[in-house]
Amino acid sequence: MARMAQANAELLVRVLRGDEPVEGDPVMVALAAARSLGMVVEDILRGLVGRARRDGRTWAEVGDVLHVTRQAVLQRFGGASAGAGPAPVPPRPMRSAGPKATELLEHFFCRRWDELRAHFNQRMLDGCSVELLASVRGQLPGKAAEAVDIGPPRVIGLGEHTMVEVPLTLHTPRTFRRGVRLRHATGQVVFDDAGKVAGFFILPNPVPAR
Repeated sequence: MARMAQANAELLVRVLRGDEPVEGDPVMVALAAARSLGMVVEDILRGLVGRARRDGRTWAEVGDVLHVTRQAVLQRFGGASAGAGPAPVPPRPMRSAGPKATELLEHFFCRRWDELRAHFNQRMLDGCSVELLASVRGQLPGKAAEAVDIGPPRVIGLGEHTMVEVPLTLHTPRTFRRGVRLRHATGQVVFDDAGKVAGFFILPNPVPAR
């Protein structure tokens, strides 16, 4: 959620400042980013309220922080989920998570947005718009999957979720001529317990200090 909020906020700032061109109508891209950011912030608020309640904070204390009454915060965030304990943990990570993550990354690099988003859960659909995906893809080199070498996936169990990390080698425009300019990144795909995508990120690998 934190990465999703950061990605949408950065896209919104870039469009409003006109720092760099984006794919599509800038105004529509900014609108989509603002809507997605609002959805993600709402989820973050709900998660933080739930954590505060589990830590023993009262509804009145939460209301004071949000500058609303106890009744207002209880009406907005109350319910069984606000103080619920952790969900049951499955015995093993999702089957075929590695190949599925690789397939989704190929959809991303080939700009097959409908095919990619068909695997998103509802929170991802709300928080990760086509405009955001296109903006992130537009900042990476190449026009199709040939611009990236996708390495072997590594599957990690995270409680009720399954995370897959996939090493990526991105070819810059000079790579094919001189074979010297490469960028390394990690594709990270998180699946929920229903097998839907709950997180999708392209994370640049840190550059070693000289």
